[in-house]
Amino acid sequence: MPPSAASLSQLPASRMPPTSAPDQDFSERGRVLAMADTHDERTAPSFSLRVGSVELLGEQFSVVKAGDSDTVRAAGFGNPSSLAYSVFGRQSELLDVQALGDTDPALAAVRAYDDGDPALLETIDIHQDGTELRRAMWRAARLVEPGTLASYGDVAAIAGNPRAARAAASACGACLVGLFVPVHRIVRASGKLAGHAADIAVRQALIDHERAMGMGR
Repeated sequence: MPPSAASLSQLPASRMPPTSAPDQDFSERGRVLAMADTHDERTAPSFSLRVGSVELLGEQFSVVKAGDSDTVRAAGFGNPSSLAYSVFGRQSELLDVQALGDTDPALAAVRAYDDGDPALLETIDIHQDGTELRRAMWRAARLVEPGTLASYGDVAAIAGNPRAARAAASACGACLVGLFVPVHRIVRASGKLAGHAADIAVRQALIDHERAMGMGR
């Protein structure tokens, strides 16, 4: 059974089991996901926003896109205006806003995940501003299988920088496209989730959902 639909902020945070070694066969999935994150971070955003929300674990989950692009610029639990502000700042308050259609691919992917199928999340194009190192960490995090855990050190190793665990942790903390980059699966070396209590509760709920729905291998 999936987790309760009670407010995620009220879900208890529990200890996570020790992290297991990540799957070493990342070549094909890495190639596909790298293609889904090839946008030039210097490209100026369009002066319009498209936003939409769906229900995930009984809560509002929102997606923000810019202009006519299908690229997800922000995603997470809560109000889409707050997510837009996190990317575009005060400029977001001046932009025209349009609603994403019910058939939008990103929203459809979140619905499928809620129903137990995470595969579509990997097909969604995303973009976040950041250094190449940080972007490499985000790409590596997308390779962590549903229902499994990886440490920050694991993510750094997948990204080709095994000594850059702190950079991996920083990238996960700065991620604005949660779920599409599954930072909820990334833990400390001790196996514990990092972050504020509310963030930990959300991440734990997503992990519990994936395991309850039999996602992953």
